Amino acid sequence: MNFKRLETFIWVATLGSFRKAAEHQHTTQPAISNRIAALEDELGVRLFERESGHSKLTSKGQEILPYAEKIVFMAQQLRKRADRGASLSGILRLGVSETIVHSWLPRFFRELHETAPNLDVEITVDVSGNLRSGLLDRGSWTSKSWQNGQSLPTPETPNPSRKSARNSASWMNCPHVSTRQARSQPVGS
Repeated sequence: MNFKRLETFIWVATLGSFRKAAEHQHTTQPAISNRIAALEDELGVRLFERESGHSKLTSKGQEILPYAEKIVFMAQQLRKRADRGASLSGILRLGVSETIVHSWLPRFFRELHETAPNLDVEITVDVSGNLRSGLLDRGSWTSKSWQNGQSLPTPETPNPSRKSARNSASWMNCPHVSTRQARSQPVGS
């Protein structure tokens, strides 16, 4: 079964026109007609009633459409899972202030889960000063000019007595807050 034919079937059914489906799929109407004809031959059923400029699903076409949609959807999900599986998995540890938890963080988590379903998130909620202290207490970061909000922490030589792996860390703010606004406010306030 050819996925391009199934996608074409779905678009013709949705848009009600071979011409509109051709425009949407950036191809020609004859290419759309050929795909639909090949799918009808493969399935052994007529999918559309063709009228001047419009196409209407036959009763068999209406019956088959939900299955085609499920197949195409599952193929897309398979591609997404395969593409992201190896690169975006593991644990993401976040330290956030309570204000962030009650503002944009829930939407961020929804979008993150859609983008990286194999990523586990551990969250610590506290005031900025305590989060900063906790990060610095891990033993491998220096604050340099971080207090002014002008640079991110930089790695120092790791403590040889520590057996844990070195992790990078970044100071982030809400995507809707401009950099200029964020820099004018001291860290920890």
